[in-house]
Amino acid sequence: MSRTPTVISSDHGSLKKEATGADGLKLEGLPTHKVSDALSSLSSAKKSLLLLIYSLAMFIDAAGVSATFLMTAPIAEDLHISFANEAWVLGTYSMVFAACLLFAGRLADLYPPHRVFTFGFAGISITYLIISFMTNEIAFYVLRSISALLAVLTIPSAINMIVQMYPDPDEQAKKLGLFGMSGALANTIALVLAGVFLLADWRWYFRFITILTAPFAVIAWFLMPKTEAVASGLGSWDKIKRMDLPGVGIMVASLILFVYGFTQAPMIGWSSAQFIAPFIISVVLAAAFIIYERFLPVGYSLLPHGIWSYPNIFPLLLQASGVFMWMATVQLRLATYFQIALNDSAILAAVKLLPMGVTALVVGILTQVMPWLITRPRYVQPIASVFCFVGSMLFAFSGGGHGSKYWAYIFTGEVIGTAGAMIIFISMNSMIIMSFPLESAGIGGSFANVIFQVGGVIGIAVQAGLIATGDGTVEDWVGSRNGYFFTSGYILATGLVFVLWYRQEKMPVREDPVVAV
Repeated sequence: MSRTPTVISSDHGSLKKEATGADGLKLEGLPTHKVSDALSSLSSAKKSLLLLIYSLAMFIDAAGVSATFLMTAPIAEDLHISFANEAWVLGTYSMVFAACLLFAGRLADLYPPHRVFTFGFAGISITYLIISFMTNEIAFYVLRSISALLAVLTIPSAINMIVQMYPDPDEQAKKLGLFGMSGALANTIALVLAGVFLLADWRWYFRFITILTAPFAVIAWFLMPKTEAVASGLGSWDKIKRMDLPGVGIMVASLILFVYGFTQAPMIGWSSAQFIAPFIISVVLAAAFIIYERFLPVGYSLLPHGIWSYPNIFPLLLQASGVFMWMATVQLRLATYFQIALNDSAILAAVKLLPMGVTALVVGILTQVMPWLITRPRYVQPIASVFCFVGSMLFAFSGGGHGSKYWAYIFTGEVIGTAGAMIIFISMNSMIIMSFPLESAGIGGSFANVIFQVGGVIGIAVQAGLIATGDGTVEDWVGSRNGYFFTSGYILATGLVFVLWYRQEKMPVREDPVVAV
């Protein structure tokens, strides 16, 4: 069933025509007009350089979470952070990052995406340098929150520009796949980078990121051509109204309370008021957000009104929710166990996880030469879920990977499981974006990443809570084994739902080049 976008003209911010697709679905979102081809007309060399910059930003954003898995303990020791507050070393970044994704998507649709991107990318470089000199716990938390807010600006704006830069549907899917692959690679390579810099001091990791990003931020600022916003026909006040600031506030509060509750539960108990109260309030706020959004006029809501009727949206989101759950629980638990139970150094623990990074790179390349791995997911995704299931089960029965068991169980599980996780991540990142109307590309990319982040938070929290099913210590593998049982069951279930529910014929088919509108 095809769906051809209708260009909407704008007259001082008023909607002249409501866009509908060939299947009768409303393409709700922003009043738009056809934008210039400033990006699509660039030379191949400039496109490749810009894609490299976008992918580097995605890498840095994802590394902001994964590298912290190894650095939490030394940061806490250096800044005199109590054990009860160690979760905030990671939580201040992940909470703000997840909570502001949808708002960043709206900004990328309302304002020129090249400026949104360069502001965020340059901001990362500056804040990371400042963080490297922090000696105060509270100041560190504040700067980490600001760095997350800046980092989140780069994702939807980059997606918006990739869609404009590569209008051909097949090429667009490949480039979005490369963009997604950079985030997946960060989940393991960042651990190795963090391990290397921990040989000196955790502060040098943040300084290295500044050194790495600063030149590219300058290049992006001057090289990137001017782009027009999707809603460039709107006036300043109309743009502010369409930011949906009340909706943003409700969503941010809901996600922050949700993440806070799940990060605190493993330490203070699942029956404690510090988990139950934030969790219940977050669910109520989420319901209030959905209801509130339905009453806003078309184009004024943060989420398009017809989002739940988009093609295959339920199986896509459910499948997406499991992949970061799998990746995060593997990395955090193994990295912790290797260092505490096996007395491995941080760099050795990171090297033991390196097969995940190598596998992610290989599979990412394969998705470029075999694009059907991304674009025809009906049966590929369930098989990928089985791969993740097998990987988790190998971890569960590894006993922690002592001696030769590392090669027989951990190494094998990393290769098999990561292969499946990469296919799921790259495909879901692309397919969710492509299921959204073209004028909501920024929101679509943000929405996908919210699902990824929430899935990872839930996975880490449940896994940490299941440690108590053993003797309550990291050294006892029983609790970790049960955590992998949970992850295995969840991702296998999402794959089963996907094969039963997903229908390829429902996805948009664009025979002509796609024009970002």
